[in-house]
Amino acid sequence: MTQTGYDQKDLEKYESLQKDYKKLLADYEEIESDSPHAVIDKKIKELSDKQKEIQEFSAKLSRK
Repeated sequence: MTQTGYDQKDLEKYESLQKDYKKLLADYEEIESDSPHAVIDKKIKELSDKQKEIQEFSAKLSRK
């Protein structure tokens, strides 16, 4: 497999992670101004976790 010849399954996983992150970010922005602090903290943690997952998967793709 060449450096740019990523597995289709890996690309789909990466796109799915990006889509999930965008949805979480939109959810966060929607509740940011009118939600209890605990809910906002939970969304921030979800965003951080998803971003970490994306970064780890991106690093995996770049090693292929």
